[in-house]
Amino acid sequence: MKFGKLPAKHSLKTVAFSNYTKMSAIAFPPVLAWERPIDLGMLGNDSVGDCTVAGFYHMQITERSVAQAGNPLVVTTEQAIADYSAITGYDPTTGANDNGAYCADVLTYFQNKNMIAGKASVDYHNVDMVKAAIFLFGGLYTGFTVPQSTVDEMNAGTDPTFNFVASDTATNEGHCVNFVGYGRSGCAFDSWGKVYHMGWDYFLQWFTEAWIAPSPNWIKASGKSPSGLDLQGLIQDMTVV
Repeated sequence: MKFGKLPAKHSLKTVAFSNYTKMSAIAFPPVLAWERPIDLGMLGNDSVGDCTVAGFYHMQITERSVAQAGNPLVVTTEQAIADYSAITGYDPTTGANDNGAYCADVLTYFQNKNMIAGKASVDYHNVDMVKAAIFLFGGLYTGFTVPQSTVDEMNAGTDPTFNFVASDTATNEGHCVNFVGYGRSGCAFDSWGKVYHMGWDYFLQWFTEAWIAPSPNWIKASGKSPSGLDLQGLIQDMTVV
């Protein structure tokens, strides 16, 4: 299993989710699980540092499975690696330029392909805002600095536990994952083709960015999302902007 997220890009031009949201107006549930028993796939992230692309597709696959059951989104490893190559210059034949990618660049790439209407940053220091974003949009595209304890677990051949360790130190590795649910003590996310869990203490210590990316995959036949959001209208507005 590999990582591949480059350090967060923060820009004054970035649209902030908080600019369009009053937390007091969002009745998000205390516990939520959008995850489904579906085959997410590694999408190349077992051998290539394309976690930013795999994380994006995991978000889209999950959203479609919830909003449009019976109409699954099928993504192949070849497709994910082709997108990673287009974004970064990675050569799948030689393995050259496997240097990872920026989350913001990946979202811009898929916006240009009309797969999402746009992107907005979410204050990852605000747990309630994170919960609200997951509830409203069916997922949250996030990135974090991988601590030494997680790297040590993986180097030992152990499936990572993502447990908070008070004396932990940062590594040079970064990882991108899609959040699919939360509870009072922690959150659930997709990575390497499966669902993992972590506590809010780990999240608050190591995460460096979070994004919403409104997508047609989160729209039901009614035109609204499973969370009741008029997402079709939002997407139309964002497209105009």
